[in-house]
Amino acid sequence: MNLGVIPARGGSKGLPGKNLRLLGGIPLIVHTIRAAQRARGIEAFVVSTDDEAIAETAKHAGALVPFLRPAELATDQISVWPALLHATKHWENQTGQSVDAVVLLQPTSPLRTARDIDACLEKFWASAANICVSVVRPHDSPYFNMVEPVPTSPEFVQPCTSAMRFRRQESPPVYALNGAVYVLRRRFLQGLNNQFELEPMAIHEMPRTRGVDIDTIEDLELAEWWLERAQKTAPVQPVPL
Repeated sequence: MNLGVIPARGGSKGLPGKNLRLLGGIPLIVHTIRAAQRARGIEAFVVSTDDEAIAETAKHAGALVPFLRPAELATDQISVWPALLHATKHWENQTGQSVDAVVLLQPTSPLRTARDIDACLEKFWASAANICVSVVRPHDSPYFNMVEPVPTSPEFVQPCTSAMRFRRQESPPVYALNGAVYVLRRRFLQGLNNQFELEPMAIHEMPRTRGVDIDTIEDLELAEWWLERAQKTAPVQPVPL
């Protein structure tokens, strides 16, 4: 089975309380809960949080919050993967079901849709990948316009790669992980430190209009703008006669 996990810590230094910040009048975490509820490929999903207010908001939105995450799995120093393993093990122990793939859905990517989740799952199962991640095409590229400090003279910069091109059209494609959807095989969760340990990696490309990853107030404002724009341009549904 495919198990979805929505990790939502209470603490956040960059944007305090971000998982409950409002976007279009709705808490960020609720946007992700709704997408998970509509995704056809997810048989079940849980919210993993250490915060009572987040837990109550998630439950009110119809999500399952079977536990409060242990404090040692909710610090700034620990990655999301141990929390993902904890949630998956808890689900398996409670239900007696075995999980084949885990779908990580971060609340900080609220514009991702159920279609994005299902597309990522479809790509994952149709390929020989051990992980499939959602990505966007970035504006900047190390092959075109990105530079880095010179190691011996950090006051100066140099191209990020010796393969730097002079025209964007000549640059090979690059992608930025946007944190919206990760699908990975359950058996690799134990001891996982980061997603790049898993190969081969497949991708599901999302448009930038849905690929905002919220870490700052500016990101939140951008997401609000994209959401309002999408609502204004959405096709009008016919009224039944």
